[in-house]
Amino acid sequence: MSNRILQAGTGGGSSGSDALFNARRQSTISQAYTQSEYSGSEFDEQDNRWDDWEDEEGMEIAAAKCLFCAEVLPTAREVFQHCTSVHGFDFLRARQQHDLDFYQSIRLINYLRKQAQEVAGFDQTTTWALEGKEPFLGDDEYLRPVIEDDSLLYAFEDLELDDNDSDSGEAGAAGDNRDAAAGAASMFWMPQGDAKIMQRSAYDDVETTTELEAKLLKQLRHAEERLFAAEVQLQNTEMQFQEYRTRVKESFFDTLEDAASRSVASSALGDEDALAGVVVPPDEGNYYFNSYASSDIHQQMLNDRVRTEGYRDYIYENKDIFKGKTVLDVGCGTGILSMFAARAGAAKVLSVDNSDIIDKAGKNIAENGLENVITLYRGRIEEIKLPCKVDIIISEWMGYFLLYEAMLDSVLVARDRFLAPGGILAPSQTRILFTATSDESFLNDSVHYWNDVYGFKMSTMKENVLLEAVVDFVSPETLVTNTVTIKDLPHQTITVAGLDFVSDFELEMQRDDLLAAFVGYFDTWFTRDGKDVPLDVGISKEELQKHSMNGFTTGPVYTRSEETHWKQTMFVLQRPLELKKGDKVKGTFYCTKNTRNPRALDLRIVYEVIRVSGSSSSDDDKADLTFYLR
Repeated sequence: MSNRILQAGTGGGSSGSDALFNARRQSTISQAYTQSEYSGSEFDEQDNRWDDWEDEEGMEIAAAKCLFCAEVLPTAREVFQHCTSVHGFDFLRARQQHDLDFYQSIRLINYLRKQAQEVAGFDQTTTWALEGKEPFLGDDEYLRPVIEDDSLLYAFEDLELDDNDSDSGEAGAAGDNRDAAAGAASMFWMPQGDAKIMQRSAYDDVETTTELEAKLLKQLRHAEERLFAAEVQLQNTEMQFQEYRTRVKESFFDTLEDAASRSVASSALGDEDALAGVVVPPDEGNYYFNSYASSDIHQQMLNDRVRTEGYRDYIYENKDIFKGKTVLDVGCGTGILSMFAARAGAAKVLSVDNSDIIDKAGKNIAENGLENVITLYRGRIEEIKLPCKVDIIISEWMGYFLLYEAMLDSVLVARDRFLAPGGILAPSQTRILFTATSDESFLNDSVHYWNDVYGFKMSTMKENVLLEAVVDFVSPETLVTNTVTIKDLPHQTITVAGLDFVSDFELEMQRDDLLAAFVGYFDTWFTRDGKDVPLDVGISKEELQKHSMNGFTTGPVYTRSEETHWKQTMFVLQRPLELKKGDKVKGTFYCTKNTRNPRALDLRIVYEVIRVSGSSSSDDDKADLTFYLR
């Protein structure tokens, strides 16, 4: 589970999306393709021509997309005619009948765009009616364009009903309505309660004498309204950012306590004094939970077949464990794990999430007829009250490098508060592994690139590029050392305090090659009894079958079908080490939560190269490196 998936769009909490990190690798290259040396003047001679101010028909030259389906038509008027004839909605008439002002019209267009993107079968709509009292007409969320450069947003004000669609009386009323709408648009209330008032237009007293002057005046007024709308959106954003900063300060800087106290304080279910001492993992203005509210991030995770089928197979192949039991799903998301458990025979499933996605989860559960088994709870697991203890806790909490996002902290609190004696967690154990690769591609793309940018050196751009650990796929054939465990996490017994760790490691070169980056990833086990998995038990299918367990790895694999959205985490060296077979890299790995943002990780690698006899040493044979995951 990882909110970084959000950055990938539809191209990881959790957290497959190659687009995100391919885009990151290409970011430095794309900078060279911004503005070239030559660009036309911002105030080109051609910009001063009167023909830039088109008449009403001229405004329609930009092609526009239908509000309901994928049809693209040459002009805005044709789009509205298409919406009327094919989808049964006359936008221009509805705007007149319901006296919609400029902002309500913008909201209506963006609302329909959003429905077309998210509602299955919306493109087949044949009748659609507007009552004029819909909540979205006052929802500022729909002032934000759904489609970039949406020409309908710029054209609708200049389109009137055709003469044969409105008699003279209606036209006169429409004119009065437009005047009233202009007056209504002169005031706009901010959603936080602070009012931003659009001042009286400087053009209100201008009298026009020609048709051209009237059209120019109308364009100026429209431009003034759009500028005001942009100012409102900017003010909204600034206020939200200030609120975000305040909450971060209150949650992170002022109230962060020692993580160890969370597990101790949350041990007693129903003990109000004990629960009062629980420290809730802070969140930046609810950003973390909001990042899991949209459907696309959940689709990315569900499309990770290794992840989703790993949970499904464990639950379905061990139905005897789930039959008649009470199950708690921590961070239920779409409800998929809850529904697996219900189908496996669980008597009761308690599904908890603090994101808006829980509303959709409820509909998913009802659609599959499981609402009598699954009960949804909105809130943080550290604060929420549940009706009983549970026999099994399931949760997909893993982040990049396993611990990014700190959701395991919440699962351990759930364990201490709600798990009955003898209960089990699924997954029951995870393990962070450490190895090294000879792959220099990221170093070349992100660092060496700046050595020659169209014939220019830009060395300053290299600064701090490699401080952030890189999440990307590593080819297994590039691994040059053995793999070691640097952190074993038995979920039944580990404490929150134990999630910050220091671990010694020793890697040995398997062949003569470069060591360009250290690599971290994690393995996951599901056991029937929650008992610890011995260190000598691997994650191969044969090992899992031998020990009657389920599980999966996020390590480097040879086939795309085995890759996960967690990928691997690389700690790239500034200069690769040239090593011989048998050379050893001894060191210590440090992993701690960031003090200002506990969902992020601060990482440190201190190492020394021990070369085989006869090998020459390098200045880089000893190093103390710091990295971070944000």
